[in-house]
Amino acid sequence: MRLEYIVKAKTVDEAYRKALDRYSALGDITMEKIINPGKKGFLGIGAVMAEILVIVDDGKEDRLAKEAKKAEKAEKTEKTAVATEQRKPKAQPVVAEKQEKKPQQEVKKPAPKAEKPAPKTEKAENTEKPQAPKPEKKKPQEKKAPKSSRPEREPLKNEDIKVTEQEKLLAMNFLKTFISDIGFKCEVVGDLTKNEEGFVPRLVTVEGEDARHLIGHHGETLDAIQYLANLCLARKSDSDHKEYVKVIVDIENYRAKREETLRALARKMASKALDKGRSIHLDPMNSYERRIIHSEVQKIDGVSTHSVGYDENRKIVITVDKKKTN
Repeated sequence: MRLEYIVKAKTVDEAYRKALDRYSALGDITMEKIINPGKKGFLGIGAVMAEILVIVDDGKEDRLAKEAKKAEKAEKTEKTAVATEQRKPKAQPVVAEKQEKKPQQEVKKPAPKAEKPAPKTEKAENTEKPQAPKPEKKKPQEKKAPKSSRPEREPLKNEDIKVTEQEKLLAMNFLKTFISDIGFKCEVVGDLTKNEEGFVPRLVTVEGEDARHLIGHHGETLDAIQYLANLCLARKSDSDHKEYVKVIVDIENYRAKREETLRALARKMASKALDKGRSIHLDPMNSYERRIIHSEVQKIDGVSTHSVGYDENRKIVITVDKKKTN
């Protein structure tokens, strides 16, 4: 049963505590709503008491409702049981007829005669049909690579690369067009003197006032221009080894100066590695510059080189041999 009460006090909290003290013995107390939050006033003047509405639930109503539900369920089950019994058909008595069973006479069957074992002969042994041999599983045949119509050729080394007069002219014409298109005033010079085999030197030189601007940091711009020239040469050349045909582009003798600088660096870093007894890592370099470092360090006893990293970050490490340290 739920009962409502209005409680007054100076504050809402105090009114709720007051309700708990008064009505907690009657049942569960819940604050339904705040009728008036109250007002303190100034020095007690104009103060208003706080009012709240609380509900007290003694739980009697819930118990009565539960008992009524149980009674309803019991009545329903009794009614369903009576209805099912009335619907069942009455069973009629069955009269069992007794039949006299005559004992069956057992008929003795004659025992089968034991068959004489046939004498083993060579012919009997051969009567068995020969088993056919099991077919062997065929192994999957490996697919052979299609034969190319072009004859196989061995990879060429750097020393075996030859450049014809026509191929060199292709590279020089490309460089002239490229440099003029980017707005630089330079001349492209190349020696076309043929040797006994009919080939010309691979070196192509760029000269002029603006030529030095085409070198770049550590020759990066020069290497890019050389790459483009060789790419054009590989596309337009009619040679069977056109992927190996390359020209060397140089500006103000930069290639020779850079090679000497790298060799000096290799000697300096090798001596530093020997003095400190530990490995030295060099800055990343392209494949052409790494070959120069490798070849120079090979001339120095007690140290060796190897490359680490990938692509543009590939660099050389100079290490001290163990025999030297021991």
